[in-house]
Amino acid sequence: MLALAGAAGAAPRRYVLDSARSAIRFHAGSRFMDADGTFHRLAGELRLDPEQPETVSGRIVVDVASIDTGIGLRDDHLRSDEFLDAARHPQAVFAVGGARPADAGAPGRWLVTGDLTIRGVTRPLTVPVTVARDGGTLRIAGRFALNRRDFGVSYQSWLNPVRDEVTVSVDLTATATP
Repeated sequence: MLALAGAAGAAPRRYVLDSARSAIRFHAGSRFMDADGTFHRLAGELRLDPEQPETVSGRIVVDVASIDTGIGLRDDHLRSDEFLDAARHPQAVFAVGGARPADAGAPGRWLVTGDLTIRGVTRPLTVPVTVARDGGTLRIAGRFALNRRDFGVSYQSWLNPVRDEVTVSVDLTATATP
């Protein structure tokens, strides 16, 4: 998952997500009023052997109750059982299972694979990302689309129909632990 050429002889390292410098945002379209928002509480870690970045593993955990679209009533509805069901499923989790280079001509671009769990439903997911390394810090950015119905989010308003596809943007910073 990482552009780590030149790290000969390095052992696997643990990188911890810096939630203050990380963000997960989303865009959900609808007929009259789109929803753009963010999740404020994130946690996670990655384990990476710089000689074999393809073997990256780890977890990114999102507290779904931390959703924020700037409209309190809408946020409460998104937390309800009609959408994220935060009371029964308080976390969305991406379990990282590996990575592969996205394009031989584009260093730093990777396809990260794993399993995404939302509302207790787990689906495989591949996320295209760019990765930059600065000393013991990793910056991972990417964007992908998912179908909310694949995760049991099937609520539909007759007045303001919500599109099934939701775009998710990630901008994560993780630091190596000693």
